[in-house]
Amino acid sequence: MQSRPFITLDNITVRLRNRWLLERTNWRICRGDHWVVWGPNGAGKSTLVQVLTGQAVVVQGAVQRHYEDDPTLCGGRPALALVSSEQYHRLYQRERMLGHMRYFSGRAQDATLAGNLFDSDMPGERPADQRRREHIQDVLQLSPLLAKPLMVLSSGEMRRVLLGRALLANPCLLILDEPYNGLDAAARVQLAGLLAWLSANDTQFVLITHRLSEIPIGVDHVLQLEGGRAIWQGRKAAFIERLAQPATDPQAVRALQPVAQREKVTLAEPPLIAMRAVTVRFGDQVILDRIAWTMHTDEHWALTGPNGAGKSTLLALITSDQLQAYANDISVFGRRKGSGESVWEIKQQIGYVGDDLQARYQRQMTGFDVICSGFFDSVGLYRRCTPEQRRTARQWVQSLAMEEIAEQPMARLSFGQQRLVLIARAVVKNPRLLILDEPCNGLDGVYRRRVLEMLARISRISATQLLYVSHRPDEMPACITHRLRLESGKVAAVDHFEDQAPSAGAKR
Repeated sequence: MQSRPFITLDNITVRLRNRWLLERTNWRICRGDHWVVWGPNGAGKSTLVQVLTGQAVVVQGAVQRHYEDDPTLCGGRPALALVSSEQYHRLYQRERMLGHMRYFSGRAQDATLAGNLFDSDMPGERPADQRRREHIQDVLQLSPLLAKPLMVLSSGEMRRVLLGRALLANPCLLILDEPYNGLDAAARVQLAGLLAWLSANDTQFVLITHRLSEIPIGVDHVLQLEGGRAIWQGRKAAFIERLAQPATDPQAVRALQPVAQREKVTLAEPPLIAMRAVTVRFGDQVILDRIAWTMHTDEHWALTGPNGAGKSTLLALITSDQLQAYANDISVFGRRKGSGESVWEIKQQIGYVGDDLQARYQRQMTGFDVICSGFFDSVGLYRRCTPEQRRTARQWVQSLAMEEIAEQPMARLSFGQQRLVLIARAVVKNPRLLILDEPCNGLDGVYRRRVLEMLARISRISATQLLYVSHRPDEMPACITHRLRLESGKVAAVDHFEDQAPSAGAKR
């Protein structure tokens, strides 16, 4: 069974608008093989996933699905299941729309629970046996999540629920598109263990990633993509040796453009953020429990904690995207919420990046127009930019070496490329407060380095203050002066860093 072909890509080429991708690609996945597809942002990884799942049109060559001709390959099980960030985005959009409808119909307390999604039947799915269900819930630690509304789950928790749902279907081949995005350290360890369990239980997988550290130990096959082409495939040991000889990357040495300077505020100014005994609950679920926290001017804060600690909810209180902000004692930029200020007055001073914004921005407008929308805090561009605003946006495009990305429609960009566009959107107006929720999710090594360099420069020469969320210590900006750690909706620790690291990206 190990050598029987499962899917074969026979000299395929895919066309997206005026681009030819995966040109003349040949690749065979045999029954029992586990593969890693590795490559930087824009390499073609998402397009390859669409080919495997039948969502991309192949204009040359053929995709042979051997399991359709030989039912014994799967023995009645579903052939494929997919877990991806795009699924999370579609689910978020649906629940957000339903939430508005429930609010206006007087049924605001009604909500889709995570358990409804986890147990939902999909076409072609057969019921999983109880032992398998219990094992999946145990390994992914899903039981505490199933009674929560979907909209209060963190992005990492949502991904765990989606992964559990896919595993319940017991597919022959599980396709995992950047599954580590948004997971805390403990969840990443759990996922690694789950992949080992899958390989021992007749479920093969294809793992899409751009991080060497995410390649599982049990995987022995790697397909490398770059520039929209498959450039190499073979054994993992040979791949690791191949990467030991890196090529020169012109983007890595490109100089950053200067950011706009603004007079720094003094410590006599009121705090940027002040929270006093802040509590958020949904029914019986307490999300934040009596949070007391103050962020002063000239401070850069890291917000940390495991998945489900309440980090995203705390950010939503600041940006006014969580309505319970007005039932609590919260001040932003010296004004208490509910004292007469408009949501737009708050948003004008905040630049924001997060999975929820990315989920709302699946549009056909170009990356450049998305960046320009940051001047107006709109999801979409409905006003004409001034020539000066367009020049500023072009400077950021050049600084982050994303000229080609900026000219493409947002909906056609990879997850990492979309993230980069939204980072530029957040900084383009030189905000007073820059809130970055896992900004490096989906970014390859080159762009992660460039973003951290950019944040270090912003902290040095502008009055913009950072509130930065990350589960990865090696992605924490060196300018961070304080850290707020949440656990189970409560303040677990507040730390102050006396000595500043000399360069961006240093570990703390």
